[in-house]
Amino acid sequence: MRRWMFFIPFAGLVVVAGIVGFRMGQVPGETEIIDSYAAIYLGMAGDGAAPTDCAATTHPDPAVRLVINCANPNGLTTTFYVGPRGEALPEPQGPST
Repeated sequence: MRRWMFFIPFAGLVVVAGIVGFRMGQVPGETEIIDSYAAIYLGMAGDGAAPTDCAATTHPDPAVRLVINCANPNGLTTTFYVGPRGEALPEPQGPST
């Protein structure tokens, strides 16, 4: 009976690792992506900036999921290019820009 006591914590660890792995593999929704980049913008823009300064559009290149433009009332415009899994991308080059 004591031999099985070792497997109970191990099984719990396997279940927790599976749940964490599953959650990390989830593709974030567009609202989550926009909110996270709006938070980055707020840190960069300073006074007068608001999350509502940001708007997202699609891009013709399938490698770019969203283009997020944030325009501060003070004149600062920040553009973020976002990949399929929410990762930041450099500005695309070429005829589709």
